[in-house]
Amino acid sequence: MKLIISETSPYARKCRALVREKGLQPKVQEVVSIPFDDAPELLEANPLGKVPALTRDNASTLIDSPLICEFLDSLDEPRWVPASGPARWRVLRFQSLADGLVDLTIGRRIELVRDENLRYDFWVGRQERGIARTLDLLEDESDKFSGAVDLGALSIAVALGYLDFRYPESNWRDGHPGLAGLFARWSERPSFQDTVPPSGA
Repeated sequence: MKLIISETSPYARKCRALVREKGLQPKVQEVVSIPFDDAPELLEANPLGKVPALTRDNASTLIDSPLICEFLDSLDEPRWVPASGPARWRVLRFQSLADGLVDLTIGRRIELVRDENLRYDFWVGRQERGIARTLDLLEDESDKFSGAVDLGALSIAVALGYLDFRYPESNWRDGHPGLAGLFARWSERPSFQDTVPPSGA
């Protein structure tokens, strides 16, 4: 299998960290691609032109990080997404909130890298307010995932790392001790250290 990634993509980082946590490196080859380059291998795998994408032998390509992570999780125990019951929906809910936090952070960055005369401050402000609300909600519920080792907790840690990478002035640790503690614990894991975005990227 080939996992097509960008080293700066938080969605790809989630998949890459899960590969390492589950010891799947012998089965999954990482292929670096820059989405804006429209590399043929990426477009063939995913016509949306987005990473990550997981190509499989004699099977259809999987796209979108939640789907890829579900598939990777099915390959070996222990499971990072419970198979059923309230625990499953808790993990998937936190993954969705974390991915939404990443979506907002990416949207903010896209707006800010435009030429100043093309920038729409309304969208920057709206995304920043959404980020702040989501951080507050996650902090309020941090007791539900702070000690967990599952896809929900991993997704939140990746989202917080992306804030450090693309929106450090958010100072998200201020007023969010539960999230800061979660991120500190994940930052000690080799899977997380091995997938840090390149500095200066």
